Amino acid sequence: MSKINTWKLWLPIISLLIFFSIVELTFRFLIIHKDTNRTIAGIVESDPDLIWRLKPRLSGTLATNELGFRDTTYKQNADLKILLLGDSVSWGDGVDMQQSYPFLLEEMLNQDYPEKTFEIINTGVPGYSTFQQLIYLKKYGIKLKPNIIIHQFCLNDVVQRFNVLYEYGGDNIFLGIDTRNSIQGFQGWMINYSRAYETIIRYLINFKKNKQEYAVKNLSKNHLSPELLEAWELTLNEISEIAQIAKKEKIPYLLFIAPYRFQLEDPNNTNQPQIRLKDFTKKNKLFFYDLLDSFYLNNQIYGLPLFNDPSHFSVEGHILASTRLQDQIIKLMQIQN
Repeated sequence: MSKINTWKLWLPIISLLIFFSIVELTFRFLIIHKDTNRTIAGIVESDPDLIWRLKPRLSGTLATNELGFRDTTYKQNADLKILLLGDSVSWGDGVDMQQSYPFLLEEMLNQDYPEKTFEIINTGVPGYSTFQQLIYLKKYGIKLKPNIIIHQFCLNDVVQRFNVLYEYGGDNIFLGIDTRNSIQGFQGWMINYSRAYETIIRYLINFKKNKQEYAVKNLSKNHLSPELLEAWELTLNEISEIAQIAKKEKIPYLLFIAPYRFQLEDPNNTNQPQIRLKDFTKKNKLFFYDLLDSFYLNNQIYGLPLFNDPSHFSVEGHILASTRLQDQIIKLMQIQN
């Protein structure tokens, strides 16, 4: 074969490689990775299953214990261990650990029932939603042999993944963690190493979706979009699986709902998410407790600022939450006995 024919053979391949290289470089210069919630980046690290987790043995205000959580030293031999599955609300965003409702709840129980030793295992991590709480329970939480499981649910658990996880069309980077790493195989390799491929795939994921729908306030509408119906289906399936694990292990399970601040303005017209969850738990014979009514009444009577921001409790909010939750735990203890 002559050199001219060889060149003719390679020319289309070389042209194609040059074309894809230009496309890739263009995407790399034009598409910038966003890091959502950079304010607490640095306290988490990558995890192959959970995508991110708190760094163990952190010191200072955001210190973590031997289990890797923002909590006191783990009391393995406590008489009654309560596993708390939660997110940044339970983690205590905006307050000291000693001001958070899990810490206050443990203190109250140990003070009011001195004949027993109580341990609240606070596994709350910023940004976690139901799928991560389910994974943690399966891999780690159930091995701690809890006597009670409390699942703290925040309304953004329904939409969080669609805003912060690449797999669902969200950001590439969340809390300093590259969320693309959770995607395995050849597609995962391409997504991690080709900005053009990564951008095109995310576009395809979002092509038929209205990203504006993934806002917490939209959950309070009477008629939900297909996006939110899909999100609710995923979330309720994960709650159901958590409850099934608890049932299999004969552990009382409580779904505990943390409201949003906007709901206090008009709870009767913004409580559709709570109604949906209440109907779900009633159908599946699960224990359910919603803080919305207590927060609303307290706000109306005392006018206390129960939130520091749209979703995270103030010190007063944590105190009220711990008080109300103690009553629910006592009921679960009575059922258990």
